[in-house]
Amino acid sequence: MLKESDDLSWYARKAARACGPVPGAEPEPGQVERLQALLELLRKAGVKGDAKSMTLFTRRLPPGCKPCLAGQGTNLYVTGLCTRDCFFCFNQKPRKDELVVHGIPVKDPEEAPAIVERFGLRSVGLSGGEPLMFPERVLRLIAALRAMGKPPRIDLYTNGDRADESMLRRLKDAGLDSIRFDVAARDFDLTPVALALTIFDEVAVEVPVVPEQLPQLKTMCLELDLLGVPFLNIHELFICAENEIRVAAEGGRAKAGGESKHLLWRPTAKSLESCLELLLFAQEKCRTLSVYLCSCGTQENISKRGYLRRKRAPLVVE
Repeated sequence: MLKESDDLSWYARKAARACGPVPGAEPEPGQVERLQALLELLRKAGVKGDAKSMTLFTRRLPPGCKPCLAGQGTNLYVTGLCTRDCFFCFNQKPRKDELVVHGIPVKDPEEAPAIVERFGLRSVGLSGGEPLMFPERVLRLIAALRAMGKPPRIDLYTNGDRADESMLRRLKDAGLDSIRFDVAARDFDLTPVALALTIFDEVAVEVPVVPEQLPQLKTMCLELDLLGVPFLNIHELFICAENEIRVAAEGGRAKAGGESKHLLWRPTAKSLESCLELLLFAQEKCRTLSVYLCSCGTQENISKRGYLRRKRAPLVVE
């Protein structure tokens, strides 16, 4: 049972560790003009969405993202532990094995449905860390959510390290709707993605756009299109307290004016321009791959809607 003082406590705890007064980088000479030119080219090329919030996509939105955009989605944090240590990771350090449902720490997977129902959530993303480090926990979560009267859509985010054929089939049989791979964590190795395509009807890739990796990202788009992957989600390279030193070592600096009331991270100064370049490339070069930019502007709107939904939901006080 939730205590009143516990509401939003996990978010508040993480917010205390968020990127603080880090000096933001002002736009480079000509960068604003380049962004405006890219947006005009994207408009002419037929890219859809809202340029004000930078919520843009080339063909169609991934089904799991629609409830999220409406403020009815959530990330279910399976664990903070991971098989990788990516420089761009913004999860808390030192890593901790904890299960958190919509910002509420719980002990057992079977507690998840009550929270999902309480907040009217229609889409749940199982994330981490690397959730497949604890496959039985993941399977219990899927089973508990599937047993609801109106089960939500369930997506799983993974780097693919533990996604062998046996595991993927167990996930599919349990009722997982879609699996999303962060191939940037594996140096763009698409082997687990290709395997998942033989098992799941819907497979997606989701990666941060590191400006220095733009040539690799373009190659990845072409390879995903050739494989028949339907969806690629991209987001800006984030900077926060947990990754600030390592992102800076890779040349990333926080964008001036990128502070947010609802996010625990800020975009880096150059990433949005690279995101728009990648969108334009995919629109022009890919036959069926749909690319969706879930920008910090998009996430700000999503987080604001989700926060308001949480505040409106009545607390259960012990």
